[in-house]
This record gives sequence, C-alpha cells and structure tokens, in this order.
Amino acid sequence: MSTLLKRLEVKRKNEFEGEATAWINRDIVPLPPSRRTWGSWSFVGYWMLTGFNISGWTTASSLLGIGLNVWQAMVSVIIGQLIVAVAVVANGFVGAEWHIGFPVYNRFVFGVYGSFFPLLMRILLSIVWYGVQLVFGGKSVKVVIGAIWPSFYTLRNTLPENAGIELNDLIGILVFAALSLPLMLVPPEHFRKPFLVGSVIITITTFSMFVWAMAKEGGGGPLLSQPSELSGVEPLSGGAQLGWAMVYGITSTIGSICSGILNQSDYTRFASYPRAQIISQLVVVPVSSVIVALFGVIVTSCAAGFYPDEPLLWAPYDLLPVIQSHGGPGARAACFFAGCAFVMSQFGINIPGNAVSGGIDLSGLLPKYINIRRGAYVTAALGIVICPWKLLTGASVFLTVLSSFAVFLGPLTGVMVSDYLIVRRKKLRLSHLYMPNPSSIYYFTYGINFRAIIAWVCGVWPLMPGFINAVSKSPIGISEGWTHLYDLAWLLGFTLSAFVHVVLSTAFPPVALGEVDDQDIFGTFTEKVFVEPSAHTGSESDVDSVKGASIRELAV
Repeated sequence: MSTLLKRLEVKRKNEFEGEATAWINRDIVPLPPSRRTWGSWSFVGYWMLTGFNISGWTTASSLLGIGLNVWQAMVSVIIGQLIVAVAVVANGFVGAEWHIGFPVYNRFVFGVYGSFFPLLMRILLSIVWYGVQLVFGGKSVKVVIGAIWPSFYTLRNTLPENAGIELNDLIGILVFAALSLPLMLVPPEHFRKPFLVGSVIITITTFSMFVWAMAKEGGGGPLLSQPSELSGVEPLSGGAQLGWAMVYGITSTIGSICSGILNQSDYTRFASYPRAQIISQLVVVPVSSVIVALFGVIVTSCAAGFYPDEPLLWAPYDLLPVIQSHGGPGARAACFFAGCAFVMSQFGINIPGNAVSGGIDLSGLLPKYINIRRGAYVTAALGIVICPWKLLTGASVFLTVLSSFAVFLGPLTGVMVSDYLIVRRKKLRLSHLYMPNPSSIYYFTYGINFRAIIAWVCGVWPLMPGFINAVSKSPIGISEGWTHLYDLAWLLGFTLSAFVHVVLSTAFPPVALGEVDDQDIFGTFTEKVFVEPSAHTGSESDVDSVKGASIRELAV
C-alpha cells in the first residue's frame, strides 16, 4: 500500500519546487514568472469565451419570468454585470500580485485548517456546475450531429423512463465529455491562444445570429412590445413591486457568476503583470455579458415572430433545430457551424471554469497526491456520476438552489476581499501559508481564524429565512422584510461580512500584520532557473546559491 501511495505522489519538475507534501505542490506554490503568461488580452479572450455561452444567452430571458419586460431585464443585467466586474477585479488582486490561487488565499483568511471550509464548498460547486454545463454542451453536440444526420433528432429512445434522458441526448453528452478529456491536458498557462481563437469564433457566430434574426423579422420581434402575452407572466404594476423585482434581477445576475467571482485568484495568478487583470476585466466582463444577454433575448423575440407556432426558444440548442427544420441545405450548414461554435463556447466555460477550477481546488485539498490535471479528471468523473440530466429534469427547485448559493458565497467573498485589501493592506508572508503549525502567523487559534468564521455567519444568517422559503416546495410563511433581505442576497451578504470582519480584525488584530518574507523563497518574483547537471559548467554550489530578491522590494 505504501508503495502504491508513493507512486501516486505528485512529482516535481526541478529541485526548486521541493517535494510535494500535504500542504504544497507545484500547482499551488506561488507561480514563478515563466508560468505567468496571461496578459490583458488573455483575460479579454477568457471572458469573451466564457461570457458568450448558453447560460449568458438566457440571462435576460430568464428575468422575463418574474414579470420584467425586456428593457427592465436588460437594465438589471447591466447593473449586475458592472458589480460583477468590480468584484472580479477586487478578488483577483491577491492572485495577480502574489500569484497564489483560491486554496492558498483562504489560508491567510480563514486559517490553515479553516481554509478547508470554503475549499470544500467550491469543490462541490465545481463538480455540480461541471455536470450542468456538460448537459448544455451535450445538447450543442446534438445540434451538430443533427445537422449532419437529421434522423438523429428522431433516434428511437431505448433507455428506460427512469433514466431521465433520451438516447440522443445521452450520446451528445458522452461525446462532449469524451472530447473534453484531452483538452484538460493543457496547462492553464497555455490557455492564452485557445481563449483568443475561441472568443473570436463564438463572437462572430452570435453576432451573425443576431443580425440574421433582426433582418428576417424586420425588427426586434413581438417580445419587445408584448412580453406578458408571449411569456404568460403578468407585467408588474410599477412602484415598489417593480423596484424589488429589478433588485432581485440584479442579484440573480450576480448569483449566476458568484462562484467564478469567489475563486478569481485561480486565474489572475497567471497574470504576467499585476495590472493585466484590471482594465481588461473591468471592461470586458460587463460588455461581453450584456451583449450576449441582449443578443439572446432579441433573437428569441424575433424567433417568436417568424416561428409563431413554436414555443419561446430561449436556448440556442432549442432554436437551431427549428431553424434547420424550416430551412434547406443552407440552414443545415449554418446550424452545423453555429452548433460547433456553441460546443466550443461550452468547452471554454466548462474546462477552465469548472474542471480546471475544481482541479486547482482539489490540488489544494490533497496536494501530495493531486495536481491540477488529476483534479480536473476527478471533477469531470464526478460531474458525470451525479447524473446531471436528472438534476435538470423539472429543474426549477434545483436551479433555484444553485442560483441561491449567492447567500453563502457573497459573505465568503466579502470576508476574503476585506481581509486582503483592508485588514492586511496587501501584505502577505508567503512562506507561512505552507506551515501547518503554531509557528505560522496564519495558524490563528488551532488553525482557524474565528474572526472570519463569525463574519461569514453574520453575513449569512439574515438571508437564511428567505433562502429556505425560496427553495421550499411550499412557502414557509415569512414576512415581506425577510424576502426583501433575500432579494439582496450577494450584495447584502458581502457587505455585512466584510464590515464585521474589518471590525473584529480591528478590535482583535491578527498577529504579525504587514509582515512579509525577507527573501523570495519560492522564486515568485525572480525566476530560479534549474540547470541540468550534465550541462552545468560552473561550481557545484552555483545552483544552491541562487537566491531571490527581497519581497519587501518587489511587493511595494
């Protein structure tokens, strides 16, 4: 057994990385300059590819279900995405400046042992969301196969009823899952070019669909002027009712990406320079998300005009087969290429956003045995094992629970951001993040920072009555005030937890605030180059004598 465990240990690539232990391996160590390859345009490509996807396409459309019209829904999306952009940058500073990811980030916030709490929560979300996006990717593959062989849409279903899925959908999911596996072999530092290529392809595709739909319908379609007649939802009368509905729309917009906000440092740690993530993300996050949401609702509206006998076609994988069935060979070709583009966009959101993210977090949980690649495959395997198509069958309660997770993630993000930017004023002692004993300044009390735990609880508890009411099959009878607090979910939780954490940290300051390492121990700011012994022409002590520059000088 010990021999097997030894073989499973994560191997190091050179002597500067050190042996993998229960607290460190090469994938969670502060990244050296050679692995930091993401410039400003890399972040643009990342957000264009992850923004122009099926979930983003249906963002504004989903808000029509609560009684908002198209323009009210778009205002909610715009405000929500502006807040997301600021939150993404704020929570990305630690990764861009100290080049550590989410698992290590939380060691100085919650303590070396307390960090397992947010880590496990994020791993669970990565697995579930991987499965959900896998289903959407499978439906896009189904469109591609159906464009080649139209009979695929009517393939006889040989699966039992309790499978919760039809055969052609299952084939699409399995094909998408299989195609995803080799893509997980690509290290995150090499995502730059795929991001840029993929973002160009999906942007051209969605823009083409938008222009085609507007030209065919001769305008924006009936959903713009008659939303309640088509959606079957009574319009809101205005005043407070409309105001709180828009607040809920803003919160829902933030909630749909709140897990990505939480672990933003997993991506910004690859920034080639600290400012690379700032302007690019402040601009591209709201712009890409708002554009694709607008495209989605307008194309759906236009389709309602020229396909009046069809139900509202919210998702691209519902719309494209209808376009094919009403068109000729040209329509089949267009649907094929559009389907391929949406398959690519699902790769873009599911591999870096869920598989690799889950891999990084699992690497932080068991660094001695799991690196990013292994963790990504574990996430992918578990994402299929949970049978996500069953979760999406009659999905209202399940999706409500997922979107309502902002109740827990908003306070977590508030504690993290306030701890780094306000309590610690951007000063960290990297070496102590990998020391699971009382000599570490991040050991706190038995490895747990109770200030952070208390602050998180203070941000969550006011939202719990509304959360329980939202996910219950029948109302539990709470006052309107609790419902309004829940409508504020992420924003209120973030603010309360951040405030309480700063107050507690001011009243009971953690030890050694402002301390940093005297030397660049991990080669984070000055690359330590490993010289192979066979090619080494200097003295034997040359490699051993390599020392990094002072972090005090480099982290100002």
